[in-house]
Amino acid sequence: MQQKLINSINSQDLTNEVFYSLIEGIEEKKLDNSEFMDLYLCENLFSTLLPGLESLAKNAENLIYNSDIEDENEVKRFNPCNFLAEFLMRNNPRYGKNKQTHQNFLKFTRKERKNRMKIEKSRLYDRVVKIYSREKLELNKINIMEFITKVDNNLNLNNELKKYDWLEHFRIYKDDQQISLTQFLEAFHLAVLEIHEITEDMIEKLLN
Repeated sequence: MQQKLINSINSQDLTNEVFYSLIEGIEEKKLDNSEFMDLYLCENLFSTLLPGLESLAKNAENLIYNSDIEDENEVKRFNPCNFLAEFLMRNNPRYGKNKQTHQNFLKFTRKERKNRMKIEKSRLYDRVVKIYSREKLELNKINIMEFITKVDNNLNLNNELKKYDWLEHFRIYKDDQQISLTQFLEAFHLAVLEIHEITEDMIEKLLN
C-alpha cells in the first residue's frame, strides 16, 4: 500500500482506496476550529509532506549506499530536517507541479467532510422556505440573484452561495418564467454541496 500511495501521489491519481488508507489510522478528533484532524492534515499537509518524505528517503538512501563515491563532506553536511524544510518551501501546494496533487487531496477531503456532516435536506429547506415566505417573491432568472443574496446573508454563508452558477442551472428557463420553490430548493441543495470551503461550523449555522 505504501508504494501504491507513492505512485498515486506522483502520478496525481489519488484514488478512494489510497485516500482512505491515509486517514484510516488517524483519530477522528476535532481541533479547536471544529475541523476533523485527519481531514485537516489531508487538506493542508499530506499533498506536500508525503512526496517530501519520499524524496528525503531516496536522497538519504543514495548517500548511504553510494558514500564511497560521494564527497564525504557532503554526507556529513546532509541534514534531513533542512532537506525536508527546503522541499516543503520549494513545493508550495498552491503553485507549480504540486498544484494538481493538492487539488486532488482537496477534492477527497471536501467530499469526506460533507459525508460526515450528513446535511439534512428538510432542515435546510425549512430555513429557506421561511425566507421565501417572508420575502414573498415570485422567483425568475431576473430576480433570483437578489433572492440568493438574501438567503446567503440570512444563513451567514459569507457570499459562498452566490458562487454557484444559478443562471446556468436554470438556463432553459425564459428570463421572466417562474421558478417554483421546489425547483429552487433542489438547486439550493446542489449549491450547498458545491461550496468548496464548507466547514463544520458553516453547516452548524445552516442547520440551526
